[in-house]
Amino acid sequence: MQYFKGDELEIKFVETGEPIISQVSGQLDLLEAGAYTCPALGNIIYDNSLSPLSNAILKSIFRETFNDLFASFVGAGTFENYISVFKKIFGDDVEVVFTVPAAGKLNIDITAAGIELSNFITRYIVDNEYFFDEIIDGVSDNIAFQTVKGFETQYELEQMLFELVPGGIYTEISLTLGA
Repeated sequence: MQYFKGDELEIKFVETGEPIISQVSGQLDLLEAGAYTCPALGNIIYDNSLSPLSNAILKSIFRETFNDLFASFVGAGTFENYISVFKKIFGDDVEVVFTVPAAGKLNIDITAAGIELSNFITRYIVDNEYFFDEIIDGVSDNIAFQTVKGFETQYELEQMLFELVPGGIYTEISLTLGA
């Protein structure tokens, strides 16, 4: 802090406000560090169609990956970029094979084995308030649904990926799920 005059009154004012200014500054730093990875921001961008990817990606995928997807647009069209996007969407165990059969043509073969488990839950209302419970079987084990992590169809993947493909490149995509 640089003082204007440096007299006793000015120093007193600065010292009085210093604790709250430091606290607010620290909170602003935390906000800036985490705001762009917050799923709530992803929901806002998706719901208001503020990104072309809003029409190409399921909301559940977009809200978790939007920050990484936006960062990947900086270097769109590189192999490393494609791989980072696929890993973010399908998990680290995704296998990606690139083939360049001719100039301006790119074939991408993706094998995604990542799975997600989602608990089977019930929602009910008591006194105008929602409550959620997990559904269990006869031996008190949770019932869960298993789905493939990321996109469920090749069409969904193509819609998102064509936003990343540079102009003049013809891309064919092959997606194998659950392998």
